[in-house]
Amino acid sequence: MKRPGSVRLQQSSGVLFFRPLVLGLALFGLLCPFNGARGEDAPPSPDSQKTELYAAGYDLTWDKLLATLKSFDLSVASADKDGGKVTTAPHRYFKISSAKFPPVQEDYRDTYEVQVTKRPENKTQVLITRKFEMYDRTRPPSGEWMLQQSIKEKTGTSISEILSALALELAAAALPTTR
Repeated sequence: MKRPGSVRLQQSSGVLFFRPLVLGLALFGLLCPFNGARGEDAPPSPDSQKTELYAAGYDLTWDKLLATLKSFDLSVASADKDGGKVTTAPHRYFKISSAKFPPVQEDYRDTYEVQVTKRPENKTQVLITRKFEMYDRTRPPSGEWMLQQSIKEKTGTSISEILSALALELAAAALPTTR
């Protein structure tokens, strides 16, 4: 004849084994890097390249583009007006991703390549490509910059913001001046 206490003892010993196992697996999952936010380069982000066509001359668009990049604190590393290509220097910034102690700081950098092309009827096409990287401290020996999807991180200056600001600069330039 079974005693009721023996059944409870078997269940509790199973629970005693199960809790550390679940806790150990959860801890293992948190500590090991995986392909996601860290580990390997992410595929290109859907917002990593965008083209816009403006009803403005090439020279005006070029000048306003350089002013727009400067307004976003993006330093120009190289500019070839004849070839229509602008490359910015890497722009580094960070955000604190945890309010708990100790705080977690994530480091990012952006580099933009802009191609400006003359089009018929005094129009200009602007193509911007964004290279968005995140610093991964887990990579040996002391860390490595990894390509990331900017749409997931929601940080930095998006291509749409730059193109919108350029459109405003061009619209302001087209307004008649009053004296």
